[in-house]
Amino acid sequence: MDRERLMKMAGAVRTGGKGSMRRKKKAIHRATTTDDKRLQSTLKRIGVNTIPAIEEVNIFKDDAVIQFLNPKG
Repeated sequence: MDRERLMKMAGAVRTGGKGSMRRKKKAIHRATTTDDKRLQSTLKRIGVNTIPAIEEVNIFKDDAVIQFLNPKG
């Protein structure tokens, strides 16, 4: 590897500018599966029954609409 390529790679892991320390490791962004599991466990705990053949749910608020496609709950 040449020096220019090494400097470019080292610059990619810096959190600030020149003279700042490099980050310890790259942050791994996990999928939202944990939120889905938490939601499913909460729904199971409160005893929600599923209603089959629902393809779409719209919740209308004062200033927005929340839309769920193929809800599982």
